[in-house]
Amino acid sequence: MKSSEIIKNFENEIKTGKVSASYLFYGDRRVDLLHYALIFSKMVMTRDVKNEVTKLQIEKQIDNLVYPDVEIINKNNGNIKIDEVREIIYETIESSFNSPKKIFIIFGVENLRKESANALLKTIEEPPKDVYFILLSRTLNIIPTIKSRVIKFHLESLSSFELEIDKKTYDFFDGNENDIKSFKKNYLEKNITLESFSFKIKTVEDILKNISEMQNYLFYNSENGNYLDLVIKYNKSIEFLVKEVKFWNMENIYFMLNELEIEVKKNREFLINFLAKIIINAKVILNSENLKKLIEIKNSVRNNVNIRSILFNFFNILYNI
Repeated sequence: MKSSEIIKNFENEIKTGKVSASYLFYGDRRVDLLHYALIFSKMVMTRDVKNEVTKLQIEKQIDNLVYPDVEIINKNNGNIKIDEVREIIYETIESSFNSPKKIFIIFGVENLRKESANALLKTIEEPPKDVYFILLSRTLNIIPTIKSRVIKFHLESLSSFELEIDKKTYDFFDGNENDIKSFKKNYLEKNITLESFSFKIKTVEDILKNISEMQNYLFYNSENGNYLDLVIKYNKSIEFLVKEVKFWNMENIYFMLNELEIEVKKNREFLINFLAKIIINAKVILNSENLKKLIEIKNSVRNNVNIRSILFNFFNILYNI
């Protein structure tokens, strides 16, 4: 669904005039879910505001994440604890600050455990008057009782045309909206292109180092380095890996697999994304049979299959292309 279609659906929902409601916005990692949650929040909060100056002030505060009646919860996508849910429920009955309405934007709903979900369920099903929930998830694979009690919006990533970026850059960032917007703002506006970067990526060790730094940043809250630079190094490492792996000797292959197993065995979600990025980069050199095999291996990660076996089978196909 294009951005314009999503906005149109939001506008149609606002026209229904609901006095309270719960929504689920879901889309893969390429989609800036918060961006859409803020757009919808601005629509809700300004629906009955007639004064244009006041309306613009509210919208600016929401965009800057400082509007007191729009609360963002669990932005790091962690597990939401039962005590946090109880605090949310308590806040729904407290008076709002600037507006008669309150909005709770909750990240990581796919990580809600049963106890926390059950505690939140009644409030989501029947929110108090003028209270709105916007639940954000990277998948529709969430607790069924939550899924059945919300209004769902499936959000798809913007195209290269909508992001006003060339196809090569779009593909390099896998269509990730946040990364592309950040790259445009921090580099392209200064006439710095992807070709301007000269990161040293020549060996297996270089690749493993960049993989480790990216994982540490994403999952262990490391602040070592600029995130966008890490993304570019990581993506360039995968490009290099796909291009060069068939020329490596078996000693290099086994070394890489052993180190990768150590690096990712406790973080299967990172491994899934890592393998997915390799598949995206290798699509042009894969036939349909090998592409299907790699996707099946990647998808098996969630089935508690042995990590070493997954890596060996995956790279065996890649090596023999």
